[in-house]
This record gives sequence, structure tokens and C-alpha cells, in this order.
Amino acid sequence: MERMVDEAMDAGALGLSTGLEYSYGRFAATAELERLVRTVGRRGGWYASHIRNRDSGLLDAVGEFLAVVAAAGASGQISHLNVRHDTGAPRDGWRRAVAMMGEARDAGLDVEADTTPFEAGIGMMIGILPDWLLDDGPVEAARRLADPAVRRRLRGDCDRYWRFIHKGQWHRVRLESSPQFPELAGRTFVEIADVLGRDEWDCYFDILAAVGDQMANLTVVGDLFTGAHLAEMVAHPLFGLGVDSYTSSVEGPLASTVTNPLAYCGHVHYLTHHVRDRGTLTLEEAVRKMTSMPARRFGLRGRGVLEVGAYADLATLDLDALDDVSTFDRPVAYARGVDTVLVNGAVVVDEGRHTGARNGRVLTRG
Repeated sequence: MERMVDEAMDAGALGLSTGLEYSYGRFAATAELERLVRTVGRRGGWYASHIRNRDSGLLDAVGEFLAVVAAAGASGQISHLNVRHDTGAPRDGWRRAVAMMGEARDAGLDVEADTTPFEAGIGMMIGILPDWLLDDGPVEAARRLADPAVRRRLRGDCDRYWRFIHKGQWHRVRLESSPQFPELAGRTFVEIADVLGRDEWDCYFDILAAVGDQMANLTVVGDLFTGAHLAEMVAHPLFGLGVDSYTSSVEGPLASTVTNPLAYCGHVHYLTHHVRDRGTLTLEEAVRKMTSMPARRFGLRGRGVLEVGAYADLATLDLDALDDVSTFDRPVAYARGVDTVLVNGAVVVDEGRHTGARNGRVLTRG
């Protein structure tokens, strides 16, 4: 694994990322992480992590992350340092976690964090499953899900990750995509239970079992955060503005695989909601957090700044006319109000229409 990290760094990777709440990152011990991140640190790279816990064990998880970064001599990025609503986090847990990060910075560690734009977010369906079900891999897990006794046990053993599910708050969870159940995409599990005529737990297990070895690819969208908590994350000076999604389109295969608005209007939503409507950030600060802050953070020279000699990556927009368009009920739509986009000096969007130019390139450090 250390050799693989070295090879990836040789090929241009910025560093290593982990998802320690999820399978199969959850099985990685701290000592294993330290060895791999040391490889990154020797190369001047970054360690980014969805930390091990963001509810009752939040502070321990942040402590583990900071200890790994310190031991490895790497730069650190906490991916989406947040606390989900009603999941058992300690009192003032988020503020205490951010204070830990600030103290580590004062002690010389290079650590920052980021946030996402919506009160809702993406998660993995298998995230709530206990270790004992996943120990032998997804195929065996799918087979065992056919056993009613296993299902009965799981109803008491799935109190992890999105712990509000264990509390029965199924209205907070939507299925994002499943090739076997396209008619259920975008529906809450309350709605899915009504469609399938079974209770929410059995619907959840049925969907996981049906995809077998692909169950780790199933994603859900959850109503995760309060508006007040989201605002304090967005406004914090050490938090960049990210979008926890991937490339999408309004046509072709990608239009049917992304069933949430994060991919279509995530960054626009920072501007419409957090800048224009709520005043959480100034426009200038929001743009900085989207552009020069991440470019500086990850060593992307000539990116994210408007100056002579920099790459001409530019967008013009009408803040008053800016409109997300995409919603959780109707996600597959492009935002309005962004009239012109240049990538590396070429016009790729002109008067709101794609010109067909493909002028992007792989971004590398240096």
C-alpha cells in the first residue's frame, strides 16, 4: 500500500484521502493510516479525510486525524467537518472540534476544513451497517440479508453513521440511485415503503441485497444539518466551500445517475442562498473561498486568481438573476444567470450556451 501511494504521488496525486466512516475505510487502524500518510508527508502532500465519526465520537475522531497528520508530517484537510442533527454529538461538539483544529494550527500543523452548501447531503447506504455484516465482503452480506433473523438483529445494530435512521426518522432519507430500482430514485424511504408495501427497514435491506457486490456504490441523500449550523460552517474563515458530488449532465447516462442538486447548482447555491438571500458571506469572501483559497491550499499555481500571467478561468454572472433551478424534487437542471465561462482562456459558455469547446486540462501542483 505504501508503494501504491508512492506511485500515485509520482503520477501527480496531491495526496491520500480516506473515508473512515464507510466501508472499507472503517477497518483501517490508526497505525496503518500513519504509515500511509507518512509516505504522503515525505512528498509534501496532503491527507484529506472524512473522519471516523461525526456524532458521539466526534472529538476522538478529530483527535485521531490531528495525531495522524502530526506523526506523518503532512498537511491535513478535514472533509466536511460538521455535526449531523440529532445524532448524539457532545454539547458544543462542533465548536470544540474546530477549537482543536485551531490549537493544532497554533502548534504548527497545516490543517483546514471544508463544508457543503445544503442542509442535505450525500451518504452511503452501507454506512449504517455494522462491521459484523460486512466482514466477509458485500456478496456474503447480501446473502445474509435474506435471513429474517439477520434482519431482526440489524434493526438493533444499525445505530451508526446516520444515526437518525436508527431513531426511525426515515423521512430524512432519500434513495439517490439504484440501477435495480430506478422508479424509486429521489423518493424518501417513507414513500418507498408505501410503494413497495413493506416497512422502511425491509425496503432498505431489500435494495442492498438486490445489488449484491455493488452495494458499496448505493448512495442516499439525507436531511442532515440545521440552517444555523450550516451558516456557522460556511462563514468560518478556516472552511473552504466545497460540493460533495461529481460531474453531471442534463442528458445522457449522467442525467439518470445523479438525483440531487449538489452536482448541478452546489456552488451557485452558496451565492444565491448564503450570499444574496441570507447574507452569511459577502460576495467577495464567497468567491475567495471557492477559488483562490482551494487553489492556494492544494498548490495549484496560477489558478483561482485574477491577475496577469494566471490561467484565464473566468465566469461572469448576474447575482440578481442567479437561480439554482435544480431542486431535490427536480434535480436535473442547470443553473441560470451564469452567462459566460472561460476555461484556460477559451470561451466554453457564451450567453448561457455551451460552445462545444473542451479546453480543460488535468490540474497538477506546482
